[in-house]
Amino acid sequence: MNVMQTVRLAILLCLLSPITYAETLDVQALLAEMDVIKNNESLLASALEEGYERAVLCVHCHGEDGNSKRDRIPNLASQNSEYLFTQFEHFANGVRKDYVMSKLAGGLSAQDRVAVALYFSSQEVKPRANGVATSAEGARIYMSTCVACHGQEGHGNANYPRIAGQPYEFLEMTLLRFLNADEARKNSPMTPVVQHLSEKQLKEVAAYVSNMP
Repeated sequence: MNVMQTVRLAILLCLLSPITYAETLDVQALLAEMDVIKNNESLLASALEEGYERAVLCVHCHGEDGNSKRDRIPNLASQNSEYLFTQFEHFANGVRKDYVMSKLAGGLSAQDRVAVALYFSSQEVKPRANGVATSAEGARIYMSTCVACHGQEGHGNANYPRIAGQPYEFLEMTLLRFLNADEARKNSPMTPVVQHLSEKQLKEVAAYVSNMP
């Protein structure tokens, strides 16, 4: 039994209230497991090592240190571990659909997904120079529309992603997919949020966010 399985078993045995919906139980138990690991130096060191090993396929696109190799692919470095894990779950169970990510997430065990999320979240994000200037309009829209969920510095939280320092091309592409109600992202809360904005305004926001440290 590896360290992730040991911690998970201990948490499940300590749950006081049974939850009949199995998927919710699994996700909540795994998030609780992640919290235990993050607060234990020895467990975290083991988990990071396991995460590095399990991320062998992820690094082809997202980079060995979580800084993506292509501008259309997001950085995973410094991303919130809880958010990363939840997105892995969404790809694995079909809530989110992507030809590559759905296969990769489905091929990892739940404990692997915890370890990979912890590994990438522990890496330092390195924003790339993009040559796109920040505008006052982009800042205004961000502060009026985006800050409530993603925070003033764009670092998000357990439920919302860190978007600061993501590649401009990835941000622009993603925002426009939300605007155009892309089928693959139809379940995202972002789709209704951006409907009152134009393509030009979304590109201004992407420029602003990509230049956040």
